[in-house]
Amino acid sequence: MKKLLLVSAVTALSLSAAHAAPTVYGKAFLTLDASSTDSETTVNGKKTSDESKKRPALNSNSSRIGFKGKEPLANDISLIYQLEYGIDVSADNPSKQFRSRDTYLGLSHAQLGTIKAGRLSAIDGKVDFANVTAGGLADRVMASFEGQRMNNAFVYNSPDFNGAQILAMYALDEDKSGREYTGIAGKYEPAGQPFKAGVSYIHGASAGEKNLKDAFRVSGNYKLNEGITVGALYQLSDYNADDKENAVTISGEMKTATPWTAYAQGDMVTNVKGAKDADAFRVSVGGKYAFNGSTTGHIYGVMRQKEEEKAMTKMKETTFGIGGGLEYKF
Repeated sequence: MKKLLLVSAVTALSLSAAHAAPTVYGKAFLTLDASSTDSETTVNGKKTSDESKKRPALNSNSSRIGFKGKEPLANDISLIYQLEYGIDVSADNPSKQFRSRDTYLGLSHAQLGTIKAGRLSAIDGKVDFANVTAGGLADRVMASFEGQRMNNAFVYNSPDFNGAQILAMYALDEDKSGREYTGIAGKYEPAGQPFKAGVSYIHGASAGEKNLKDAFRVSGNYKLNEGITVGALYQLSDYNADDKENAVTISGEMKTATPWTAYAQGDMVTNVKGAKDADAFRVSVGGKYAFNGSTTGHIYGVMRQKEEEKAMTKMKETTFGIGGGLEYKF
């Protein structure tokens, strides 16, 4: 009888170890934002102006909930999985609730790396050492192609070789829409060093006008001292259009002796999505207050401007905005 109980206990423990419960994680990030926009349109030398103010809005910013886990299969091989969904914390909006983010099934090997298959973010998003913004008015660099999520995708991550890593991706074009993408990237984040750097290249099928053909990115940052870090990013994108888009981001972040971290970032884009004489820039300043390891307060201000000229028509739009909020990760 005792032997039977012992065998049952060992079996139960083995099953528990083989089918470990998934890790539940997520983020709730709410901000209160207000902005106003001045628009100018000039047609054949005649100018008209318009001003619009948006009512203060409570925005949910990349709030999410997810489940992820890892199951040993044999030797150094493990099955990995993740189911992550976007949540609108501020409203009951069916179009934004439980939208699929990065969801995948994959295999991991200690010496060979990891391969994932599912709905995945493009690997250029992993080569971004410049963006420091967060919130409802600015939360990423302004390059038109920026870590888009892709359906029917595969992503490979190599093991970490003393801070160096290779990434590759392929997204299937199941409906022949010209949305087939391939890409490769490399990044270097050596431990104990003050710098990080990376480069990526994405190629897209050019079946339609203004579809992305190629996007080349280089980015890095440097820690000047214990408090100040500066970063930069440059991206050249070919959209199978009139011209090539150039996007530049320069940023700085300063940690203080208090829980506050201050930041500033400038983004400039010429020939937006390949449209000649379509330019945009943005200046963002703000601060982050670390209450603890999982809770951060945010406050920021943004000025954004867009200009476009077509034939005898010139359009200019300038937006000013402020906001702040609270971010909680679990």
